[in-house]
Amino acid sequence: MELHKIIKKLQGVMEFDFDERAIFFEKYRNIIKLEICDNPSNIEAYCLMAMITCELREDIEKSIKILEECYDQNQSKFSDTGFALWATNMAYFLIEECGGKDSEERAVELLSQAISRNSNYPSTYYSYGKLHFLKNDFRKASILFGKAFELYPKKSYKYCEAISLLASSNKEEGISQLKSLYSYPFKDEEIDVRIALTLGRELALSGSVYEAKKMAEILLKMEYREFDIEIDEMADFMYILGDYKTCVELYNKYEFLEEASWLNKYFYALKQLGQINIAEKRLQEITEKIEKGIHEEELNPTDWESYEDYKDYISSETKRLKDIKEGYNKIFVHFVDILPDAYYDIFYECYYINCPRHYWE
Repeated sequence: MELHKIIKKLQGVMEFDFDERAIFFEKYRNIIKLEICDNPSNIEAYCLMAMITCELREDIEKSIKILEECYDQNQSKFSDTGFALWATNMAYFLIEECGGKDSEERAVELLSQAISRNSNYPSTYYSYGKLHFLKNDFRKASILFGKAFELYPKKSYKYCEAISLLASSNKEEGISQLKSLYSYPFKDEEIDVRIALTLGRELALSGSVYEAKKMAEILLKMEYREFDIEIDEMADFMYILGDYKTCVELYNKYEFLEEASWLNKYFYALKQLGQINIAEKRLQEITEKIEKGIHEEELNPTDWESYEDYKDYISSETKRLKDIKEGYNKIFVHFVDILPDAYYDIFYECYYINCPRHYWE
């Protein structure tokens, strides 16, 4: 059976329970083992077997070993394309499954080599761009995401490029790219909803409030949480627009964790609405809740696995309450304006080439 047919078969069983799909993954792993024995230069087969082994929840070192065997068998005869396939997939395991500084450094080296050999896989550039983004090298990240988009015009790649531009303070170009991606009605809803939210935020921050409000209305009418948009992100959007009423309603409806960074905006929104009594009551409720939690743990320190964990908890909760009260006083005593948060995050997707766990076009 051709490998792409095996991949499609495996993708088709991913919604099954683990025990059910494991039967299929084991079946096709045995077939691929035979293919590798007959043709050890089949890099695609090695890569597929490595990911199948990972999906079967075996030690990740087994997947690494499979790809290392692939390298040993083919290092003297790798084509540029073959090396890029192998290096990108090995980098995936090193970054996503292994973690740690040493693994990341090795992944960087492999991806750099693959790019120097003119990889024609967009995943190579996406994964390298992701690493640069996480290191706050947004300029380099934008170039790499742009290259991924050149190789395969996928909205998510262009979105990541736009986010990198925004994060590097190239607001005009970032907004321009988001506008080129935005369309409604949404087609690919997960990325389209993310584009709408980010574009709406940036338009609001740049003063284009009318356009931003139209996007906010669309998002509020739909079940945006189904598309990995969190309530606090939507509430932040409303905060930027100055729609403090909706911002407070979202908070009250979903009761976020009481963290100072969010509560500063919540209290400020209540102040703008003239609901100072509600803010006072909420602060009192939060204070009593945190103090009660601290007191209960102080009565039972032996319930913790370690004394250090217990002390860390008491310390962090005490600091959290202190930060919340200080934030409240900034707003109601010192009359400090609370500005919206600026945060940027790329759209994550699996970059393992020909991954049997995710549909690919």
